[in-house]
Amino acid sequence: MSKFKYFPSFSVGGFGDVLRKNFKFNDGFPCRFYSEEFPEQYRHTDFLVSAGHFIRNNPNLYDEHGFTDKNLVMGDSGGYQIASGAIKWKPEITPQSFKWLENNSNIAMNLDIPPRLKYDGQFQSCLDISIDNFKYFADNQTGKTEFLNVIQGDDRLTYKKWYDKVKDFKFQGWAIGGASGNPFRFTSGLCALINGKEHLNDRNKTLHILGTSRIKDFFMLLQLQKSLEEVGSKMMVTTDSSSPDRAVVFGTYYSGYSMKRGTWEGINFPNEPNHPDIVDEFENLENPSFPIINEFDIELNKHIDFRSVKDRHAYSTGMRLHNFQFFKDVIAKIESLVYTHDFLLQQSISKDLYTLLHSIDELVKSDNPDKVFEKYEHLYRKMSSTSKEATVKEHTFF
Repeated sequence: MSKFKYFPSFSVGGFGDVLRKNFKFNDGFPCRFYSEEFPEQYRHTDFLVSAGHFIRNNPNLYDEHGFTDKNLVMGDSGGYQIASGAIKWKPEITPQSFKWLENNSNIAMNLDIPPRLKYDGQFQSCLDISIDNFKYFADNQTGKTEFLNVIQGDDRLTYKKWYDKVKDFKFQGWAIGGASGNPFRFTSGLCALINGKEHLNDRNKTLHILGTSRIKDFFMLLQLQKSLEEVGSKMMVTTDSSSPDRAVVFGTYYSGYSMKRGTWEGINFPNEPNHPDIVDEFENLENPSFPIINEFDIELNKHIDFRSVKDRHAYSTGMRLHNFQFFKDVIAKIESLVYTHDFLLQQSISKDLYTLLHSIDELVKSDNPDKVFEKYEHLYRKMSSTSKEATVKEHTFF
């Protein structure tokens, strides 16, 4: 089994609410999948919490979720919420974020300002403010939390520029932003870190890719983990996702996937506001069990079924637990394929993805990552729908 870790990002939204309230089904079965109350074979002790939603009104999310020293908690600093406009940037956010992360997480991102969304095109301004934030984090870190340096960019040039400006801060690992679902950005950011030999620096324990939910991304990250292990790197590759929770908002119950196409499949469940007639039928089914898609569903059906369809919390929590366990099962299957013989891996995925995985292996093991990047750049662009280099515009941040 590899070092790779998946951190479910469920501190906000519907799942976050029931987890904080420690919701239990009528027979007492818990929803806290990370607690010792949950069946051991399905327990998942890793979790991501987001400072961006809570730094101003909830200083003790660690306690509210019921975490213990058996949990490994990763903290997101709130940079995405700033970029999206959910939080208005102010300098006082920096110490607030730092304090919140030290109180609520074991591993955490520095407070970067992503040059995206609201700040698209404002690369230099985002970098300048991020540097100030990183300096504050570096000067004030106590060792209680392992902080990760963060790089952002749009292409090899901008990721390298960001990396060169922040590489001297002494943190305990790295995170690559803006790379989810985009092999071109992912390999651009990875190229900067491999060129800098960060993967061979024993101080660096974690390499996090922010916000991953696509099947091809998990293949890429598990290949990266495998390649790092083969060159003797001590880094643990990690990622986070809220997809199993967010899917329930649209009534989606994961039912399948395709490795070849890299797609998830789902069944749409009814809800009372939009499908009152169908909900009544569900409630009176002769066999009211949730569909058995994976092994966990056998356990789930011991504690809830469609007779609870009008109990919003129970019904949606059952769907969320199923989606999460299904998500984990698919990641485990991807891991087994990446770590198996190449002959089997090649038959399981698309030709482009297979070539992409080999290119990641070459990047990690090469003395000239830039040359490897240039060799496969056309493929990276093709798989990312990227046709030309991004231009860097300079604007005033405020």
